[in-house]
Amino acid sequence: MSAAHENPSALRIGATGTLNGWRVRVAGRVVLAVEIDGEDYFWNEFHLVDSSGNSATLVFEAGEAGPEWKLFRPFTPLRALTAAEAASKRIGDKVNLDGTPVAITLADESRVVRLEGQGPEGVEVGDIAHYFNADTGDRMLVASWTGDDIEFYEGLDVPGPVVEQSFNLPKSRPGVVSNFSGDSGLREPVPAKAGIGWVPKLVLVALGVIVAFSGYSCFARKAAAPAGAVRPFAPTLQPVNGAEGALSAQPFTVTAQSAVEIATPAGRHPRREYALRSATGEPALLINGLSGGSKEWHLLRLIPPLAHLPPVEAARRKKGQPVSVEGRAFKILDVFQSKTLLTEPAKSGPAANALEYGFLATEGAEVLLARWNETAIQFWRGTTVSEPDVRAAFGKSKP
Repeated sequence: MSAAHENPSALRIGATGTLNGWRVRVAGRVVLAVEIDGEDYFWNEFHLVDSSGNSATLVFEAGEAGPEWKLFRPFTPLRALTAAEAASKRIGDKVNLDGTPVAITLADESRVVRLEGQGPEGVEVGDIAHYFNADTGDRMLVASWTGDDIEFYEGLDVPGPVVEQSFNLPKSRPGVVSNFSGDSGLREPVPAKAGIGWVPKLVLVALGVIVAFSGYSCFARKAAAPAGAVRPFAPTLQPVNGAEGALSAQPFTVTAQSAVEIATPAGRHPRREYALRSATGEPALLINGLSGGSKEWHLLRLIPPLAHLPPVEAARRKKGQPVSVEGRAFKILDVFQSKTLLTEPAKSGPAANALEYGFLATEGAEVLLARWNETAIQFWRGTTVSEPDVRAAFGKSKP
């Protein structure tokens, strides 16, 4: 058996426990893989069953701070998509499965590479999964389909100590994932993708999950482009440098623009950023595709640095953690690496292929964008703006 297919956790087939009041047995383990830039990345899904025949999936990830778990159970949406509708969705598109529109954070496919014990019904080695994830921060909604058959799942984080106590597992040490196979060595994470292995430890603290885990397929039985292949969108609106107009009741001038590639734990997506200057000389940032959607626009304003978050501290923050800004608690929705592909005019911003790191946090209707390198950090805060408003302000469609 390949080392990548071994069980990296202490949980074993046949184990029984009470998870959140639910008495279950581990019936099987499924190892899944997704291909990114020609390399396979793996994760484990444990098939749980109870005495009544109910089932769920417990997903394991080796995180920077130790084992991370997420429990998925079947979910009945208020409005179910057809498989054809689901297949048409892309990263950044909004879906409304439970009454609240949320953006798709990953659309991909995975394959089953190993099955031990009893897996979910119909699962076999070699099966290809088509799925998308919509991550709200508090939970993850998943659509998974084969042919015309589509199913939906809801995933919730389960703290490591809860899983350990539920199944009477050895307590894990932060940052260490033992293979529990008799040796005492530290299990290495999945290798970093080419191009980011040289990045200083400071920025990899926040981005370690990017190289270790690509996404949850949930019961992988089920065509999207591989996560490593950035799917560029064709914007219907592309303001030109020098354009002037009012946005959110304030006049701005477009001074520069950049094409950016964003890498997150869920995959990659394109983004276009426009540097704005107000009538009083204050900087602002207009972003098209903050989460990858071609019609998604955000207007952000630069805010003073947060004294409690210099670059080294910001790099330690993880998805789901709070960030305090003026007494308000923003919740980190995602961490990312950004790569500037092109800046116009060339000397107005980062050089081509320049890398930065950051996180995106939300609180209500507001977003907080933090970006840093080894020496400096910036914070941008703002809200969504509609494409018609952007068009009215800067009014030039891309030919």
